[in-house]
Order: sequence, then structure tokens, then C-alpha cells
Amino acid sequence: MSGRKLQAIFSHLRSADLVADAKIESFMDDVKVEACSKDLGNGIRVSRVEYTAEIIIEGFVGDSAFVFALVTTWLMEHDSERHHDRVAEPTIEVTPVDKKSVDIEISIPFFESVDLVPDDNGPINYLGESWAVAVVPIDEPSQVAVGDNKDLPTDAPYPNAN
Repeated sequence: MSGRKLQAIFSHLRSADLVADAKIESFMDDVKVEACSKDLGNGIRVSRVEYTAEIIIEGFVGDSAFVFALVTTWLMEHDSERHHDRVAEPTIEVTPVDKKSVDIEISIPFFESVDLVPDDNGPINYLGESWAVAVVPIDEPSQVAVGDNKDLPTDAPYPNAN
């Protein structure tokens, strides 16, 4: 679902009580959509979305390093594939308003996938089927084996402990 990373980091920053809710806003900018097709087993990937998340905080009173830490730790924990996807680092612009407060503009490039799952009542008709935008569930195997000769230790089923 496009924009979920922006929604998540925005919620994270709002929960830190940096400023009143009326003084923090977010939006997507410079959105690019690339069509793709990938079978994911229980669904399909139909596009990759690249966008810049813009977050504006007005009248912040405090150490801007605190905001830097909130952003970078969230990215390290919740968007670890950034380096694999070669996504640019965020930029943060701090503008003094007066002797006590600053405005902070945060720009974070993101990549997200748009995936579909079969849904009899889904609003998207594609390839003669009905679909809905959703996170595709992943089937976890209960056991694995390298080959089919059960006399070899590498081919014996390995049960999943979960």
C-alpha cells in the first residue's frame, strides 16, 4: 500500500509530542510509479512506487538532534532495505523562527511495493479476477529438505520449530 511508510513515520513523530498536532503535517511529493509484475504465491506485485515523504514541523522548541535521532532510528528499524534499494538518505532542514523555536522540514525518499491479493469483492479487475490492495500473506513451510533421498542427512525433512 503506497504511503504506508510515510504514515508510519509520521505517526511515530506525532507520538513523540514534538509540537501540537496542528503544527505537524505530512504529504507525498515527487511520486513515480513503475509497473511491474511478480507472482508472490498468495498475490501479485503490480508496481513499485518511489516518492519523497515530506514532514513539516512548525515551532519546535528543543534540541533538533532529538528529531534527527527519531528519524534515523525509525529508518534503521523499519526501513532496513533502504541500502539494498540504494535509496538516498533523508534531508532535514532546520530554520530558526525566533530565539527559542525552529521549523523543521524533513524529506525522506521511499520505495514501496503495491501488491494485490485475490478478493471476490475486490475493487480491482485484473486478468479476469477481482483483487484488493493488501499485504500478501507469506506461507511458512513446516519442514524443508535439500533432496529426496531420506537416507542422506541433508535430504531428511527438517521440521520448523515454530
